[in-house]
Amino acid sequence: MKTVGLLIQTSVLLLAVFSTTLFIAQEQSTSPLSAAPASTPANVKQQKVFVFVQRTDSHVKRSSPEVFHDVLNDLLDYLKTKNVAIAVDEFGGRNHAEGATPLDTVFAIARDAKASSVMYVVVDRPVTKWLKITVQCFDMDRKQLWQEEAASGGGLSGGHGFEVSTQKLHAQLDKRVGQGGLPILAAAKEPVAEKQ
Repeated sequence: MKTVGLLIQTSVLLLAVFSTTLFIAQEQSTSPLSAAPASTPANVKQQKVFVFVQRTDSHVKRSSPEVFHDVLNDLLDYLKTKNVAIAVDEFGGRNHAEGATPLDTVFAIARDAKASSVMYVVVDRPVTKWLKITVQCFDMDRKQLWQEEAASGGGLSGGHGFEVSTQKLHAQLDKRVGQGGLPILAAAKEPVAEKQ
């Protein structure tokens, strides 16, 4: 009988020690000190902007496709150098149109690309300007977050108009990068040691 009683006491004692150890381990794993902060990149989904560049009918009539593609490439290169997180259409690589594209379609592509915002860019060639670029940024509920515009009608050539317009646009977008609609890549926010 003493042996059975001793076995029961030992079992209860071991169970108590095991339960206490398990409880302490659970407390430590959920304590604020060991939990990662909510703002760490591992816990926060990277926000991305879907960039779509649209060519107007007046640009088709009065300018060349090369100018349109130069604006597209310049904008994408600029955003890349600023470490803007860009959502990519994995299915068709759609990021521009040389004709009218409904905003419904643009937002559908952006949703498929898992974007958190849309940058809708219109490339125009009004009668009195060499080039006019309008940028509108929307959240995914189609609420406009901001708008910028750059144009040039001076100079003797369209090349001058392109240079002036894109420089103006870069200066305006510099103020928007990292703000609503133009998120920066999470990795780019942390200081990186220079490569030697």
